[in-house]
Amino acid sequence: MDQIEVKSVVPKFISFYEKASQRKLNDEELFDLWKEQYNFAAVPPTEEGERLKKKLLLKAWDKYEQYIDYIKSWVLDQQNVQSFLSKVKSLLGCNESINVVVIYFVGAFDENAFVAPYDEQRLALCLPIENGHSDITLCHELTHIVHSKTAKIQSDWERTVATLLIQEGLATHVSKVLVPGKDDRLYIEHKVGWLQTCQNKREDILRGIYPYLDESSSETIYRFTMGTGTTNTEREAYYTGWEIVGALLREGFTFGDMASIQETELPNWLRNVYPLESI
Repeated sequence: MDQIEVKSVVPKFISFYEKASQRKLNDEELFDLWKEQYNFAAVPPTEEGERLKKKLLLKAWDKYEQYIDYIKSWVLDQQNVQSFLSKVKSLLGCNESINVVVIYFVGAFDENAFVAPYDEQRLALCLPIENGHSDITLCHELTHIVHSKTAKIQSDWERTVATLLIQEGLATHVSKVLVPGKDDRLYIEHKVGWLQTCQNKREDILRGIYPYLDESSSETIYRFTMGTGTTNTEREAYYTGWEIVGALLREGFTFGDMASIQETELPNWLRNVYPLESI
């Protein structure tokens, strides 16, 4: 039986915001208070991630004032989590119990949900609330949770690029199946126009990322997620995963077929089922 624990750090953010709003703080003082009172952000566990925390806070700070009433009135609702978790498990062919902690937090208006280790047994599914609820985001992140079980993925920041591609490809296409009827860009796009930009560079993006399928360094993962890849384009791994999983689905592969490939086998498997020559 699945076990879902739900937590919220939204009250911690509200406490931080109220203290910060009571006095005039410079950027350093604001960031120091944020770290002391809240310190919860969707950034990679790297030195670059630490630098991003301050950048995200300062960029979002003025916008918080516009949304603080919504944030204060936000009410936790966990019913959708169990419903969509069951549907994701069915699509991915997962019969094992899932034990997950769902953490709701206030992010930086970048719609950046994420999955991270919580303890030795559980993963944390972290969902931002400042932009409202998104079933697409929920399905996307739940797919990562279930896929980590079916493929025995450790869910560390450092993983092979092949693993990253299949993770993001499955998550975007599963969310498209479970929350149907939207424009493709809504399942994958982080800013308007990004998907079309990627489509214009499709061959260059895919050919550029393929030599890195076996690589797993923090620098490489950052390059293809939050960096600008090989074509000066953000989030190339997300687009490549979307393209590859979409192509494999059209060829007759099921979500369960792809989700069952173990993490250690993914680079060679991907090269065999979607060779560079087919791009």
